[in-house]
Amino acid sequence: GIKVKEYLKKQAKSHDITPDRNLYKNIKDLGKGYLAADLNREFNSWFSKALKTRVYPQYKKIDCVSKETALYKPKGSAFQELQEMIGLNNAKDVIGQAIDFYKAQKLFKEKGMDTESVSMHMIFTGNPGSAKTTVARLFASIMKENGILSIGDLYEVGRADLVGKYVGWTARIVREKFSAAKGSVLFIDEAYSLSDGQYNTFGDEAINTIVQEMENNREDIIVIFAGYPEQMQDFLNRNPGLRSRIAFNVNFEDYSPEELYEIAKLIAKKKGLVLSPGTEEKIMPIFESAIKTTDFGNGRFARNIIEKARLKQAQRLIKVDIPNVSCEEIKALLPEDFELSEKQSP
Repeated sequence: GIKVKEYLKKQAKSHDITPDRNLYKNIKDLGKGYLAADLNREFNSWFSKALKTRVYPQYKKIDCVSKETALYKPKGSAFQELQEMIGLNNAKDVIGQAIDFYKAQKLFKEKGMDTESVSMHMIFTGNPGSAKTTVARLFASIMKENGILSIGDLYEVGRADLVGKYVGWTARIVREKFSAAKGSVLFIDEAYSLSDGQYNTFGDEAINTIVQEMENNREDIIVIFAGYPEQMQDFLNRNPGLRSRIAFNVNFEDYSPEELYEIAKLIAKKKGLVLSPGTEEKIMPIFESAIKTTDFGNGRFARNIIEKARLKQAQRLIKVDIPNVSCEEIKALLPEDFELSEKQSP
C-alpha cells in the first residue's frame, strides 16, 4: 500500500500545481493503503479538471468550446487499435485526456483567444512487456491522425544514441536527435540509464540538453521517457527542470492472468490459429504461476507461450499422416501443445 496524501501531493508537485481538497474527495480513508494504479487514475481525473478550472480557466468560461470538445471523438485507425488492445486502461485514459486538451486549445485559437504553447511530454513507467513501446508508436500515429503532430513517426533512442564519447559531443548529438524527430515523438527508452549514479558526467550533459530542447521544441515534438517505475523516479529527481516539463504520467500495470489469456488468443488469431476447447484450463495455471516470478515478461510471455505451442504442434502433426492433415487441424492449438516448463512451474 501507499500513503495516499503524501503520494498525491508528490504527484501534484511534479506538475507544478498546488493540491486542493478535491484531490482527496474520492478517497474515503487517507490512512489506508492503496495501489499506485488506483491513485494515478484518481490524480489524472483531478488534474484534468484542475487544468480546466485553475490553470486554463478559459475551459470554464466558454460553454460553446466545452460543448464542441465534448462532442469531438478521436479519429483514425491507430486510436481504434489502441482501444482494442487488452488492458492498458490508464494509458487509454491519459491519451484521451491529451487529445481532448490539444483539441480544446485549437478551438480556443479558432475563436480568437490567446493560448500559450503547452507541452505534451510524457513519462511511461512499467515492467518489461507491458506495451510501452507499442503504445508510444500508436500515440504518435494518433497525434498525426488528429492533426496534432505534422509527421507522427516514432524515433526510439537509448543512452548509446544520446551520449557521446568525448567532451562536447553529447549536446550536439542530442540536438540532432531532436531535429530529426521534429513533428514526431521522441521515445527515450530506459531513460534512467542516462543517470549513471555519478554527477557532472556525459549523462548529465545529455539530460540538461534534453531539458533545453524539450522547451525549445514544445510545439512540434513530444518526448516520452520510458522505464521501470523505481528507476524512473530516481531519473526525474536528477534534474529539477525535467519533472516540471512532463505533462502526463502513464503507468503501465502488469497484466492479470485473464488479460494474458486474452492476449494469447489475440496473438493466435493474428497468426491464423485457434485455441481449441480445453486450452484455457491448461494455460491459465501457467499464467497464474508466471506472474509470481521476478523476471515475468507480461505480453512477451504470452507471445512466447504461443510460439512454444506452435513448436509442439509441429512435432505433433509431423508424426501423423501429413497428406491427410486438414486445414482445421493445422490451425488448431490443442491443450497438449501447452506445457508448464520447469522455469514456469510454482
